[in-house]
Amino acid sequence: MNGIKKRILCVMIIFIAVVTSGCHSKAEQIEYSDANGNFSITLPSTWIQDTGVSNNDMLVLYSNEQRDIIISIQRYDKEVAEDTMGLNSLQKFQQFHKINSIVSTVYAQGEVEEVEYSIEGIKNIAAQEVVSKSNDNTTVKAFCVVAENDNAYYTCAITAEQKIYNKNINKLKEVLSKLDEK
Repeated sequence: MNGIKKRILCVMIIFIAVVTSGCHSKAEQIEYSDANGNFSITLPSTWIQDTGVSNNDMLVLYSNEQRDIIISIQRYDKEVAEDTMGLNSLQKFQQFHKINSIVSTVYAQGEVEEVEYSIEGIKNIAAQEVVSKSNDNTTVKAFCVVAENDNAYYTCAITAEQKIYNKNINKLKEVLSKLDEK
């Protein structure tokens, strides 16, 4: 009988340890940064950073292996953008983002709505929500931000299928609003 009690106690201890570690990992937040270390955002440690991104001033994150939610943030040095790309205003950068970004297809096929938004420490911001229906009757939504400060332009996009987007967008907007420029 004593052996059975030890086994039950051992199983209970293991069960409690597994449950406790599972709860802890879901709540753990970490800072994700671009390769150049120019900016970061803080999300749960369960997010996946795409380290194969070729641009060192870009941060691409997935909510899970299935990429249910994708966050893409890119920083453009203001002087370089103006000199080499001719992008010298927030409006020009917004047009550039619509055509040359991860969400260009969503923009091309979607309905666009201007929204109010702010990011701590960023002076000029244009934000839009885009809704696009795909050929397979799936509705995709994107929250797109183009922002400008004294040193850089930022393009940010949060994309997901409508049901997942609607469930998570308020929290993700809050995370993005605390973008930390180094």
